[in-house]
Amino acid sequence: MSMDTQRSGQWYIPGSADANAQHAATFALTREFNALGNTNPTRATELLSQMFSPTSATPEIWAPLHLEYGVNTTFGEGCFLNFNCVILDIAPVTIGSGTLFGPGCQLITVEHPVNDAQQRADGWERGRPITIGKNCWFGAGAIVLPGVTIGDNCVIAAGAVVNKDIPANTLVAGVPARTIRSLT
Repeated sequence: MSMDTQRSGQWYIPGSADANAQHAATFALTREFNALGNTNPTRATELLSQMFSPTSATPEIWAPLHLEYGVNTTFGEGCFLNFNCVILDIAPVTIGSGTLFGPGCQLITVEHPVNDAQQRADGWERGRPITIGKNCWFGAGAIVLPGVTIGDNCVIAAGAVVNKDIPANTLVAGVPARTIRSLT
């Protein structure tokens, strides 16, 4: 099983050599980034520029950051992640320019079988992409689940769990997240 299989949306059992190597590289960079304790912005930017997709802009991030692969995540210009954000990017994560995340936000592309306890026990999983538009704001502790697309200019309230697509210019809140109102 390759990282391409992981990104494909097919069910697989994790543990390929290339995935393990990418984990090791990303974990080492993340450990060094987190150890800086937000005291050396120049070195932090150097490390962040190595962590994400080659086509990604370098976001501003306050450590600690919890990142799985990194290479599957692409940021637009001017993005910010506050303390303690989590990105499990087995599948692609695409974040539009100017999008901001409060502390403790999570972007989770991996899921496990719901209807088959034996497959869960055996370790099966799959990844589905997350796409986030431009100029969105995520309140503290917001969570985005696998396969979700969020349009431009959305506000995701603190603690919201987004499990379905959100159209542009929408305020959502709750568990699961529901539309509160249009922002136009």
